Amino acid sequence: MLPLITQGCRRLARLAAAVLPTLAVGCANGANGAATAPTTPPAPYPVGLSDHSLTVAGVARQYRVHVPTALAGAPRAIVLVLHGGGGAGLDVANTGAHPLSVFRTVADRERFVVVYPGGLPATDGNVGWVDCRRDNRNGTTADDEGFLAALIERVRAAYNLSASAVFMAGGSNGAMMTHAFAMARPDLVAGVATSSGSLAADPLPGACSAGATVPVPIVMVHGTADTQMPYAGGCVADLGGGCNRGRVVSAEATRDRWLRANGLIGVQPTVQVIDPVPNDGGPANRFDYAGPVPVQWWRLDGAGHTVASRSVLVAPNTLSGIQSRDIEFAEVAWAFFAARLR
Repeated sequence: MLPLITQGCRRLARLAAAVLPTLAVGCANGANGAATAPTTPPAPYPVGLSDHSLTVAGVARQYRVHVPTALAGAPRAIVLVLHGGGGAGLDVANTGAHPLSVFRTVADRERFVVVYPGGLPATDGNVGWVDCRRDNRNGTTADDEGFLAALIERVRAAYNLSASAVFMAGGSNGAMMTHAFAMARPDLVAGVATSSGSLAADPLPGACSAGATVPVPIVMVHGTADTQMPYAGGCVADLGGGCNRGRVVSAEATRDRWLRANGLIGVQPTVQVIDPVPNDGGPANRFDYAGPVPVQWWRLDGAGHTVASRSVLVAPNTLSGIQSRDIEFAEVAWAFFAARLR
């Protein structure tokens, strides 16, 4: 029966194409059950934080959207914020629960929409992302690149924004996924920001191995005392030994690869030292590499793996170390993104 329905729909699609192309596209794709773009733009999302799903490659994926209360008309931008692996997942969007939730506070002031995509469970049961690590034995085969691309297109359509107003940020595993997406789909983001995320030492083939072939504006933040995403490079979150989660290059090597991709090798950076909270491990050091496609790099002396924040404070612990409280990662990322808007 299904082939007859499919054939009928295709005939209708061919007849309708001349007079109503959107009907033809919707019918032809809907008949075989594939995920397609809607024939009409999706409605803007409700004010506040709301949960949604999107089916990509037959898999239902979850995401949350925060829309500022005072937003009138189109937002200035869309910022995707990717959680780390192994824990909070979408709950990083909950106000006060995680430093990444501060993007919502910044969005309320600056009038942009925040999207929190959800990763899928890995083989250890913890949600995360399939980034560039070929040697991550806890990874999955989820199409995270396809999911994020489809999600960007959906939310862009809801607000009629171009890719020049779309940005991505992430922490830890979410930061690694942000690197991976920027290298694979630079056409869909105008800039990215990472906290405690480095490039894979043993990358998957394709864009991961080739690296960035199109320059992408990027700001990177990393603590020198990070043992989960080792500042000097090495095994990621090697809690039980065996390096099951793969290896990364150092934070400085990650910086240098983006400097090369963005044509900034040899550029002398301007340097600022920020230390309003002297008992948090050490100062925050900002390095700005100026050029048509800039790189901003932050070295947080003495800081561990926790996302830096002045408002959502995380107590020091043996796993994540000391949180830098000299900067607010969400504010740093947005300031960098806002400078890219045109």
